[in-house]
Amino acid sequence: MTLQDLLKGAGINLKKTKLIRHNVSRPEIAENVQHNLLEFYQAIQTPKLFQNTDIILSFLGTERTNAVFLGCYKVGGSVPCENIEKPKELVIGDTEGCVFYELEKVPILSELENRLVIDWGGAVKSWCQWGTNPKEVLEIRPVHSEKTFESYEKTILDFQMLNEIIRNPEANRDWERKLSAVAGVYIITDRKTGKQYVGSASGENGGIWGRWSNYVHTKHGGNVQLKEMIEKNPTYYQNFQFSILEVLPLRWNNQDVLEREELYKRKLMTREFGYNNN
Repeated sequence: MTLQDLLKGAGINLKKTKLIRHNVSRPEIAENVQHNLLEFYQAIQTPKLFQNTDIILSFLGTERTNAVFLGCYKVGGSVPCENIEKPKELVIGDTEGCVFYELEKVPILSELENRLVIDWGGAVKSWCQWGTNPKEVLEIRPVHSEKTFESYEKTILDFQMLNEIIRNPEANRDWERKLSAVAGVYIITDRKTGKQYVGSASGENGGIWGRWSNYVHTKHGGNVQLKEMIEKNPTYYQNFQFSILEVLPLRWNNQDVLEREELYKRKLMTREFGYNNN
């Protein structure tokens, strides 16, 4: 099956459709993904790029030549780039002569967002292509989690599984309910080096669910050493494994939770031999 089979079934005119692939290995792409600014970033283009285009399909390239479907956008008008106010966190090169396109997200193939994976092909440098270029469907990821919640002490999740659980809460209500119901101390293990990071989640930030959601969206959770590694290698977060050291009541105040975190840092010596700085 190809992407074009799906698009024809959705009634899309392939000759007026463009496919764009943002490669997360590029630092500016990784930064904009981190700050949830990829949609804004992709709207800034040269004046001719989306001419004669009705629809664009946006993809994120995370490894090799794959591309994960992010969403479908209707192309509207455009204004000179200097006429718009850019978010301060936006990372982008020279925008002289560029325009800002009005890209309206539409529900075409929305049920496949973050689930549909295609093979972009060998021409990965050609990040923008017409919809007529055939793309093989590699995978349609399941809606439901492949991992059932068993217990807090048995929770061991690699980043890919954590990402799937957090981004699909409706399909993972048990995970959301259980992880939102407790505070606690957790550990992130670098499966490549064995180094570890100890952190904590209190009721103030939504329990363990809320804290781990932050890792899914930022990849580093604001941790200095983890952030530095991802800045050097934007896909390094794929080496992280998450597990729970101790479950604590949500009613505990933040200081009490931090004291338990401190205890585990001392026990595991994650300042001396891991990724903890403080």
